Amino acid sequence: MDPASAFVDEFFIQPIVNPAVPGYNIVNTLTYGIILLGLTFYVIYPALKKRGFIFDWAFLQTLIPYIIFATSLRVLEDQRILTRSANPLDAGFYIFTPGIWFLTFALVIIGLIIGKKIGKGHVAREKKISMMIGIILALPLVLFNVLNAHEIGAAVVVVAGTGIISTIVFWLGKKYAWEFIQNPLAKTAFIGQMLDMTATFVALEFLSCGEQHVIPRLLFGAFGNESFFVVKIPLILGVLFLLDKEYARGKEPDEKLLGFILLFISILGLATGGRDLFTILVGTCSP
Repeated sequence: MDPASAFVDEFFIQPIVNPAVPGYNIVNTLTYGIILLGLTFYVIYPALKKRGFIFDWAFLQTLIPYIIFATSLRVLEDQRILTRSANPLDAGFYIFTPGIWFLTFALVIIGLIIGKKIGKGHVAREKKISMMIGIILALPLVLFNVLNAHEIGAAVVVVAGTGIISTIVFWLGKKYAWEFIQNPLAKTAFIGQMLDMTATFVALEFLSCGEQHVIPRLLFGAFGNESFFVVKIPLILGVLFLLDKEYARGKEPDEKLLGFILLFISILGLATGGRDLFTILVGTCSP
């Protein structure tokens, strides 16, 4: 195998096809991150903005069923029901990063187009139709995973922990007038990141799952699993504060871009947290 092929195999192919290899390393993390950010902010955002989409809580509601679809589908590989593949011509390519991104994005676009066609300019009807398509796609997978649940208690702990932390922070935000956390999208972005954080902690501390992502692996290895709480809560609050300061109250406010960034953060948190939650639920993290 020549050096270039060996490089691609080590850093991109093996993390996809070999379950014994962590799914993410510094090389594929940077590569996927650059591609994701590039597509998101230089292709998807301009295209949706041009077509008049409003990036608000209602739009996120339309997307949530598709996020649940993706997280539920991803867990089928954990249960060995589907086998991952590095070949885009195989179905298994679309159950793991990066293929699952492409599949979910394509389904979202199809759902939005169908909603536009059938809704015929009635915005609420368009969103409802697009959301229903997502629900139809997600529901069978969710039911399958729920019927195969083995760690209901642990999943309840994750949901309860996310709810408790979020409630406390939102109460503090109301008490001390933190304007940056009042936006419903900002609240959802925080909840999504707390779901990811809490599910990761439960999976690592009480069950047998390992961390796939590079930076959390380094953090946990150096400071322990509890460090995720110490780092992530202030980090996400700081990010939300800076975004609000720059795009809602800065010299050149841009509410559309702010909404899109909050939407992006919400989707990342809900997707990774939802995947972890379903993984815990079906018992693939069980000792």
